[in-house]
Amino acid sequence: RCEPFRATVVKILKENGLSERFYLLMVAESGCRSKDVRSQRGAVGFWQMMPATGRAHGCSNLEDLECATRAAASYLKDLSTRFKGDDIIAAWNMGGHNLQRNGRSAEAQGLINRFHSLKKEGGKNE
Repeated sequence: RCEPFRATVVKILKENGLSERFYLLMVAESGCRSKDVRSQRGAVGFWQMMPATGRAHGCSNLEDLECATRAAASYLKDLSTRFKGDDIIAAWNMGGHNLQRNGRSAEAQGLINRFHSLKKEGGKNE
């Protein structure tokens, strides 16, 4: 399901100086679905971003792969200046302020676990 999107996502991530492994964050978040996936809190699209976060990073249509990936790359770059390692993924999931204030949530840890599971498998179960 995800392979058709990989080249576009990896290209944008690399253009922004990010590891291509963040592609697996998109896989873990949405399973590469954009139209039928919405979180309880309102995150949408390929990257499961909150619409306000997407707009803040230049994308108002998070169901558009290229637009959403450019916004995701911008947000990941911002998070990478404040967090390291798995805390980048936790901050992605719950917001930097919430992570700093409350520590990792169970939901954020679940996303981190899915990300590492996909990484370990080499992304084969996309």
